[in-house]
Amino acid sequence: MAERMEERNEIEATPLVYVRQIAGAEVLAEVGEDEIKAQGLVIGEADTLYAVHMEDGTRMAVFSDRGHAFAAARYHGAEPVSVH
Repeated sequence: MAERMEERNEIEATPLVYVRQIAGAEVLAEVGEDEIKAQGLVIGEADTLYAVHMEDGTRMAVFSDRGHAFAAARYHGAEPVSVH
């Protein structure tokens, strides 16, 4: 996430990122349960998660807490915007 933000900062002063609520099932389908378990994480299909996306829609990170998603975006020099 940090490297991509640094690249964007060369072009724009403050890049926008989008924070969107997603279901754990979406992450499980994309990443796979085995990979998630290998990372020591537990995600249930019904869990509510928060994904941070670049302006082009590329998912950069997923958090279990909306506040942490916003804080991480700001930490990396981006301006988070909530989308539904």
